[in-house]
Amino acid sequence: MIEVQEIQKEFNGVKVLDGISFRVDDNNGLFIIGSSGCGKSTLLRIIAGFDYEYSGEISINGKKIDKKLSPNQRDIGIVFQDPTLWNHMTVKQNVSYGMMYKREERILEVVNGLQIEHLLHKYPEEISGGQAMRVSLARALLSDKGNLLLDEPLSNVDVQTKQIIMDYLRENYCNSKCIIYVTHDRGEVKGLPFKILDIGK
Repeated sequence: MIEVQEIQKEFNGVKVLDGISFRVDDNNGLFIIGSSGCGKSTLLRIIAGFDYEYSGEISINGKKIDKKLSPNQRDIGIVFQDPTLWNHMTVKQNVSYGMMYKREERILEVVNGLQIEHLLHKYPEEISGGQAMRVSLARALLSDKGNLLLDEPLSNVDVQTKQIIMDYLRENYCNSKCIIYVTHDRGEVKGLPFKILDIGK
């Protein structure tokens, strides 16, 4: 569960987030939409712990979070616009990195759903950008983190990859995680039964 209350953020005296408040419970999702530059990604960075120069409060799993609590100490996984994989690890090692108990059946369930099972023994330099995005998403879904932030995960991928990811999320989003999904593409919001918050108004 993630709750934010009255989040405000300024850049050089210009207010980019002005009193943003919402709550997303487990097994639920929220689309945050708005035009480019309206503060969507900045809001995710604040929730994730990469930016602590803001006012307002954030609670994760019912507990208020100290602004300077490091990202790896928060119960949050994040997928950025550009996939971030460890080049010295195979795809299988990448996707299972955040799992305390590496259950083979769970790994296969997710990689099969995202159609990357044939890539498990390859390295990041050997796969395409769309495949790398699916690997990054698989790693976040398989991690032990209870909350998931998606920062425009489909903005730089091909149509086929978009369809694979949306189909998988549509069928499996209710897997106990709380999901916050940032996008500027209003067409994506039709694919998942999430609530919608427009911060670009």
